[in-house]
Amino acid sequence: MSIVDYPAKQAYQRGLKWIMGSALFAVVGVGGVLGYDLIQNRPPAPISAEVIPVQLGDVEDRINEGGILELGGQRSIKSPEDGAVENILVQVGDRVTQGQQLMTLRNPNQQTILQKKQLEIQKQEITVERHRQEVAEAQEQLTATQRQLQIDQAQYQQELASQKAVQDLKIQRLESQVNRHREKVEEAEIELAAAEEKLASSRELLERGFVAQQEIERGEESVRQQTTALRNAKHDLNTTLMELASAKAELITVSTKVNTSPVVESEIRLRQAQSTLRQSLSELERLQIEYQEEALKLQNFVITSPINGVVLNINVREGDGLNRGHDLITLGDPNQEIVRLQLSTLNAVQVRQNQLVRVTEIGPNPEVFTGRVDQVDLATRQSEGNQDSGSGQASVFATVKLDRPTGRLIPGSPVSVEIVLNQRENVVVLNTELIQRERNSRYVWVLDDNNTAQKQPVTLGLEGLLQVEITSGLNSGDLVISPPINHNLEPGKLVIYEPQ
Repeated sequence: MSIVDYPAKQAYQRGLKWIMGSALFAVVGVGGVLGYDLIQNRPPAPISAEVIPVQLGDVEDRINEGGILELGGQRSIKSPEDGAVENILVQVGDRVTQGQQLMTLRNPNQQTILQKKQLEIQKQEITVERHRQEVAEAQEQLTATQRQLQIDQAQYQQELASQKAVQDLKIQRLESQVNRHREKVEEAEIELAAAEEKLASSRELLERGFVAQQEIERGEESVRQQTTALRNAKHDLNTTLMELASAKAELITVSTKVNTSPVVESEIRLRQAQSTLRQSLSELERLQIEYQEEALKLQNFVITSPINGVVLNINVREGDGLNRGHDLITLGDPNQEIVRLQLSTLNAVQVRQNQLVRVTEIGPNPEVFTGRVDQVDLATRQSEGNQDSGSGQASVFATVKLDRPTGRLIPGSPVSVEIVLNQRENVVVLNTELIQRERNSRYVWVLDDNNTAQKQPVTLGLEGLLQVEITSGLNSGDLVISPPINHNLEPGKLVIYEPQ
């Protein structure tokens, strides 16, 4: 090897080492980048979680209260008047029918009062009959006077027709005269115009010297005569017109020559008799009502059942003295069962008539009965110090009517009452613990087709105690993930579950 080749060889070896070092550095750098990327983007470890299929169902918003069972139509029968208990015909627990006698009472004065009322009615009936006869007589008199008035009016009409015929002839004669006088007026006007025209012509001739002054004077005299004749003709025409108008007015005016006062007097007598009869009938009706009231009081001393029911309590014994309004016996209808309860004011404002109610008896093997809210008395509230409620808070009375008799609950039994405030049927429902809340938004974790968790926003509807209505965001059949306690769900995390 020459001295010249040796430096070239060393330069070549240094270049080759530099190239190999650079290549190794590049390989190491690329490998590091790829390794880092693999570490950062490796798929997360799968977690095990419960997956729940979304289903259609019912959601209810309800409240729970306690109540006491009572029989429907429960009422206490009271004593109608002062008296005493004579006989008690039933016992507590007996079933009774409507109208069945329950007990009898005594009141010796009531029969005497009833007999006096009956005598007053008989006297008034005689008075009414006398007034009826007076009305009939007044009616007959009015009929007779009306018939006589009709006869008098017929005669008057005949006389009036005769007078009208004479008056019609007079009017025709006057109308004929009016026509003749109009003709005379027209003739006089024509002759006056002719005389005036002739006078004017004569005056022109006088100015020319063709006629004498005497001709002018004769013309003026003729004009004066024609003027007088026209005035007389108009006067005659006006006079005849006035006579014609007067004749027509006499024809229109009908003089009342028939005497109607007997009819008026008969009508007044009839109205007075009818008014007296009405007063008598009103008095008779008043007496009859009083009699019925007293008879009803007497009948009320036989106490009967107003309903088909059961005797719940008897408050008196035979021989007991009574005051008016004294409680005698308490009845209830076993075919109508109701529950009375006291609602807190907070719950009362949510309760409405006809809402669904479930009533559960208290005890082993409880049975559930359905009913409806019958009444909520918002106007009646217990005071805060009421000892019966035991809560020290104000409460509102309400009643629930059961759909059908239980056949097993005893009146006075405590029961549990569940009032359904709102209900949605056959809607998408989900357990409330599956709903995730983030500020003002709501979402759930759903399982996608790749078995990875994803956030799904949802809109909530009616919220019950355990379940909530989903109005949008989920459909029946979607899979919702129940977040595990020990792991945090993240979008895209693989989920392992056992299909249900």
